Formats: sequence, C-alpha cells, structure tokens
Amino acid sequence: MTPEEKARIKIDQWFADAGWKVVNREDYEPTCTAVAIREGLLKGNLEADYFLFINGKAVGVLEAKREETDAFASKVCEQATLYARSVPNIYQAYQKPLPFIFTSNGKELYCCDFREQDSCFKQIMAIPTPHELVKKLGIEDTFAGLPTLKRKGLRDCQYEAVTELEKSFRAGQNRALMVLATGAGKTYTACLAAYRMLSYTPMRRVLFLVDRNNLGKQAEGEFGTFRLTV
Repeated sequence: MTPEEKARIKIDQWFADAGWKVVNREDYEPTCTAVAIREGLLKGNLEADYFLFINGKAVGVLEAKREETDAFASKVCEQATLYARSVPNIYQAYQKPLPFIFTSNGKELYCCDFREQDSCFKQIMAIPTPHELVKKLGIEDTFAGLPTLKRKGLRDCQYEAVTELEKSFRAGQNRALMVLATGAGKTYTACLAAYRMLSYTPMRRVLFLVDRNNLGKQAEGEFGTFRLTV
C-alpha cells in the first residue's frame, strides 16, 4: 500500500464518521444526500481528491497528500484553492468558488472558508458534518443537513424504510407510509427516523401515536433506551 493510499483510508473514515458517503465518481448519483466523491472531475482535466456535494450541489473540495507531506504547505493550499475555482458548469454549486476548501495528509486537517474576508487555512480537528456546513451556509432546506444513513446495524427493510421516508420528505411530500412486517423492528425504525429529524433538521418535536395502551408503554420503553447502532 502506497503512502497516499494509507492517508486516504484515514480520510475516508473521517468522512464516514462525519456522516458523508464516500463514493467513486462513477458511482455518484445526484439523489445522494451528503457525498464525498473520490477523484471528482473539474475544469481543465483537473481532479479533486474529494469533491463534496450536499443534495446534489457542490460545497467543497479536499486535497489529500501522503503523511510525509505538509498539508499546510503553500503549494498544497494553492492547489486546493485552484480546485475550488474549477467547478464544471455541469454541476450546480451553492456558491462559486466553492466555499469550503480542505487539505489533509491523513494526520492533520486544514480548512479555509472562502466566504470570509482575508480567508486563510486553519487547522481543524475533524471533518465538519453535512449539518454543520448547511448551518454555516444558511441553506433554507429542512432536510439538507441529514447525513447519509449507514447500513451497519440495520436490517435491509429498516434501511430502505428510513431512506425512502427521507427521500419523500425531500421531494415535498407531507405524508408517507412505512410498512414493515411483524418482528422487523418497526419501533426501532421509528426511533431512528425521529432521532435523525430531531438531530439534523429544524424539527423540535415528533408525535408518536399508538392505538393501544400497552403499545404506548412498549414504545416509551424503546424510545427511552434507544441507542444508535449506525
């Protein structure tokens, strides 16, 4: 494994931990919520090591280097800045040049907010979550900050239910029906959907209705002991 590959394994994990889905450019779909595209194509046959999109619109780039390379070196920062100015016209962007520019060698991470006057690169401790970038940009989209849902710990039906529920909300639908078989983990699925809405959107309350008292007590217990497994 090359030094560059070792660094990118760490950076991939940083993105995943922050709620971004890391994909190769041939696997990118505009319907994905928060995505870091590897080797994203730019103008002039340039390639961004990571090209960041939220709800189909570009928000930033990350230039990755091997661990031995200084990620704060002026040459590295200039290269990343060039990439932020090179977004192809085929892509929509929240702002051009792209507002968020990152550099990293897998050990250190730097960020420049292009919107700031006299913007400069500053060291940060972690990749920002999609929700954090949405708040910084002031994006008025209720569901733009939802991180990509991870499959780990979920049954296929649970993953599909929450994914499709959120997709319907993004499409402007006010109602959605999730149908899961008995024993499929419906209450946990409801807990997960509620957690994501309360944590990553402006929503502050979720109404959970049941048609029998014993189901209410059961649901109250599960909500009270809910722990993320993803």
